[in-house]
Amino acid sequence: MSFSPLNTQDHTTSYRKCLLYGIHGWGKTTQCKHYQEHYGPGFIISGESGLSSVRNAGIDYLPFTSWDGETDPDKGKYSFRSIFEWIRTEDFQNRGYKWICIDSLTELSDHSVRHAENMAKAQAEKTKKAVNGFEVWQTHGAQLIGACKAIRDLPMHVLVTALAKKSQDSNGNTEYWPMIAGNSTKEQLPGIFDCVFCGVMDTSGDRSSSLKTVRYVITSDAQGWKGKVRDEERRLDAVERTGNIVDLMRRMDATPEQYAKWLEKKESASE
Repeated sequence: MSFSPLNTQDHTTSYRKCLLYGIHGWGKTTQCKHYQEHYGPGFIISGESGLSSVRNAGIDYLPFTSWDGETDPDKGKYSFRSIFEWIRTEDFQNRGYKWICIDSLTELSDHSVRHAENMAKAQAEKTKKAVNGFEVWQTHGAQLIGACKAIRDLPMHVLVTALAKKSQDSNGNTEYWPMIAGNSTKEQLPGIFDCVFCGVMDTSGDRSSSLKTVRYVITSDAQGWKGKVRDEERRLDAVERTGNIVDLMRRMDATPEQYAKWLEKKESASE
């Protein structure tokens, strides 16, 4: 048997697979506009009915209203599973999308739990036994992580968004995790993406002057946030002052010459 090895410099490693989670109003959905401007046309699997922030960008999308329920385009109803099945068709592939986004995983998680509960209830009625709560969470975790991996493995750039949830670990330390159901599922989630960006905000100024909101991205396991980045050249700081994660992708993808120019510009601005 003969094999033709792949190479780390080919297209198989050129796509950015990112999870972005953060607080309300940080601008998670707005990243789709930045993706469109940088990468080209993309597609949003939307679950929040909150696309007004990218209205003028003209991005294609479909809204999911269930995990595996009714799909009737005439009624504006689509299940996540039916959308995903369409994504695997030649029709979708021929549309030339360069990236895909799930906005948001928080909503999709809720639908996944409801679907798992309905399956468990149906099984309980069939067997005349009590609903197995452990199986509900096991089913939910398997299908949500499985869906994320399936989307992640598409040959395009991938962005998955989620709200952040504040919690405490066993030692009382504050942590921030993606807001999805199931502790084991949320802890497994960051590990399946190349980059995990955490969106945080700070407000400066006072009432006697104009208030200003400053957006940051945490790219490492810092300040209780579970960020990470596969940054081969170590070009990103643990905390970056930006509201556009594409800025970070540009820097990581820059040639040595382009990066040197970026450093010169940064040094000049700080003088």
